Amino acid sequence: MGDNIPKDPIPRRLGNYWLEECLGSGYSGSIFKAYNVHTGVRVALKVQDVDHECPTNIYERSCYPLLQGGEGMPTLWASGVQGQWDFLVIDLLGSSLESLFKKSGNPTVDLRTVCCVAIQLISRLQIMHNREVLHRDIQLGNCAIGLPPNEKTIYMIDFGFSKRYIDSRTRRHIPDSKQKRDFLGNYWFTSVNVHCRGTVPSRRDDLEAAALMLIHMLTPGGLAWTRNGVPKTDEQHDRIKRAKKRGSPESLCRGMPSEFEEFLRYCRRLKFAECPDYDHWKEEFKELAGKHGFTDIEQFIWPPPPVPQANPTYNPPRRAPADPADMENVLHDLAKLQLNSRPILGDQTNIPAPARTDKTEPKKQDVVEISSDEDNSQVAQPRAPTRLNKVMELHRLKQSVQNATNNVMLSDVVAEFATFLQSSRSRALTKEGFTFLDALYKQLADPSIFVQPLRTSRTRSSATQEAGSELQPAHVKLNLVAGLRRDVGSAPNNRALAKMIADFGAVTNKSSGRTVTKDGFAFLEGLAARLKAIG
Repeated sequence: MGDNIPKDPIPRRLGNYWLEECLGSGYSGSIFKAYNVHTGVRVALKVQDVDHECPTNIYERSCYPLLQGGEGMPTLWASGVQGQWDFLVIDLLGSSLESLFKKSGNPTVDLRTVCCVAIQLISRLQIMHNREVLHRDIQLGNCAIGLPPNEKTIYMIDFGFSKRYIDSRTRRHIPDSKQKRDFLGNYWFTSVNVHCRGTVPSRRDDLEAAALMLIHMLTPGGLAWTRNGVPKTDEQHDRIKRAKKRGSPESLCRGMPSEFEEFLRYCRRLKFAECPDYDHWKEEFKELAGKHGFTDIEQFIWPPPPVPQANPTYNPPRRAPADPADMENVLHDLAKLQLNSRPILGDQTNIPAPARTDKTEPKKQDVVEISSDEDNSQVAQPRAPTRLNKVMELHRLKQSVQNATNNVMLSDVVAEFATFLQSSRSRALTKEGFTFLDALYKQLADPSIFVQPLRTSRTRSSATQEAGSELQPAHVKLNLVAGLRRDVGSAPNNRALAKMIADFGAVTNKSSGRTVTKDGFAFLEGLAARLKAIG
C-alpha cells in the first residue's frame, strides 16, 4: 500500500543549495545545476530517493573522501539527507566526452584527441588506484571536461559503481572468486573477464575498459557491439557478449597505430592483483602523439586544433647498384628489338602544318584523348615509386650484408635496416625484408649449412603445408619477440645471434600481417649493439 503513496516532488532547496535547471536524469536519480544561497558559488547537485534499490549516492559518498585533491577528481562540497532525498554537492563541470563527440557529427575522433584522452584517463585511473579505489564504469559519459580555467582537464565522474579493492581491515587485495556474479558496469567497455565471464573486477579491468573506449573512438561508427543500442532482452545482451568475446585486439585495431593493439593486449595479460605500469603507457601515447607532430598533448583542446602539416621535401631515392646479370639481360633484349620503318623524330616532313586561325576567333583548346573505346587494354597503369624504392633499398642492404667482412660492418647494416623499416609507412616485413634476414643469417651461421628461407608461402591450396607453419596467435608472437629482445644482449657468439635471427624471422612470418612490433625493433637495435660488442 505504501508503494501507491505519491512521492513528494524534489524541493527547490536542499541544505544550503538552491536548485536551478535539471542537467540530466536517469535510472538512479537526477542531477541539477544549483548555487549556494550564502556564497553564490555554482555547483552540481545529485539527488536520489533514499529508498532507491540502487543507492549509488551512498557508494559515492564513501569514495569521494579518498579522491579529494586528486587532479581530475571533482570536489565533494556537501552531502546529506533531507526528507526522502539523499543529495551530493560536487563541482559543476562542462560537457561529457560523449556529448562533445556526438555533437561533432564525425564518425571517428581525431588521433590527437584520442592520445590526449588516453594520457589523461590513464592518469586519472592511476590516482584512483593509488588511493585504493576502482571506478568499474569507464565510459565516455563518465568523463567530463572542466569549466574555465580548467577546460583542458578531463574529470572522472559518477562513482556509483566504485569500490575499494584493498580491504580496509586486513590491508590486502580483495580475493578473486569463481562464484557467479551479477553483471556490474556498462555494456560497451566493461572488460571481457567481468562482462562475459563474471570475474571479480580489479585494476586490470579498469584499464581494459579504457583501452576499449579509446579503440571505440577511432573506429568508424564505433565498436561493432555498440551500434544497436542498449539491449532490451537477454538474447540481445548475449549477442553483445559474444561479439565482445570474438573481438581480438588485432581485428579491433586494424588500421590504427600499433600502440592501441599493444595496450589492449597488455591489459588482458595482467594478473588479477597485478599493478599496471601506468607511466609506461602514458609515455607510449606521448611518443605516438609526438611522431605525428602534435604539441601540448596533455592539454585537452576542443574543437581539435588543425593537424600540423610537415614541410614537403624531396629526397631523391638512392640507386641500388645494378646487378651485372640484369644489365646483360636488358642489353640482350634491346638488341632483339624490331624497329622496322618508323618516323624519324628529327624529320619535320611528317608533321602537318598548323592550321591558320583568325586572330579574332577565340583559340580552341586542344582535346587530349586519354582513353578510347577501341582499345581499353592499353590504358597506362600508374606507377608505384614508393614500393620500388623500398625494394631497391632492401636489395642494397642485402648486398651490404653479403659484402660485410666483420661484425662491426654487419652492425652498421642492421642498424640501417631497422631505421629504414621504422621510417617506412608500412612496418610489415616484405619478401625483400626476409631476404635480408636470410643473408644476415648466412653470414653469422656456418655457411656449409643449408638455410631454408625464413619467409614461406601462405597459399591455402597447399596441401603439404606443415602444421607448424600456421598463423600463430598475436600474443605468442609478442611473447617470443619480447624474449628475443631481452636475451640478445647476452648472446655469446655469432652462432647464437644467427639462431635468434632465425627465430625472429620465423615468428614474424607466422604472424598475421608480418608486422615488426616495437619489441621487434628493439631486438634489431640490440642485435646491432651486440654485433659491435662481439666485434
